[in-house]
Amino acid sequence: MARPTTETERADRREAREAVREARRATKESRKLATSLTGRNRIRLEVLTDVAQALTRAAAGDVRERPRRARRLARKAAARLETSSVRATASGDVARRALAETDAKKRAKTIKRRRAQAKQAQKMVKFIALHTIVASVTTPTDEERRQKDLKRLRRRAKSAPPPEPGA
Repeated sequence: MARPTTETERADRREAREAVREARRATKESRKLATSLTGRNRIRLEVLTDVAQALTRAAAGDVRERPRRARRLARKAAARLETSSVRATASGDVARRALAETDAKKRAKTIKRRRAQAKQAQKMVKFIALHTIVASVTTPTDEERRQKDLKRLRRRAKSAPPPEPGA
C-alpha cells in the first residue's frame, strides 16, 4: 500500500522542480554566453556547461525520490555556471553575485547580464579597431604633410602684397 505524502514532501518536490528549472535556465544562458566568447574562455565555459547540464539531469531524475538531493544538485549546478561566467567574462560584480547566491532564480539573469557585457566589450573592440584602421589610412604621412605645408607657404607668398618702400 502506498504511503500518503505529507505537505513537507510536496513542498520539497516543488522546490526541487523549481531549482531544476532555474538550473536549466542558467545552462541555456551559459550556452548563449559561450557562443559569444572566443578561445579558451569559450572552451572552458562549454565544458563547465556540459558538467552542469549532467548535474541538472541527475537532479531532474532525483526530484521524485530524493527531492532535497535534487534541489541541492540543481543549485550547485547553477552556482557553478554563475562562477564560471564571472571567470569567462572577467566581470566581478560582487553585489549582484551576493544577491544571486541567495536566490537561485537570479542566477540565470546575472549570466544573461554578463553575456550582454561581453557582447558590449566585443563591440567596443571592433569599433576601436575599425577607427584605428581608418585613421591610419586617411592620416597623411610626414612627407605628404611637409609637401602640403610647402604648397601653402608658396601660395601665401604669391598672394601677399609687396613690401612697402621705406619699411
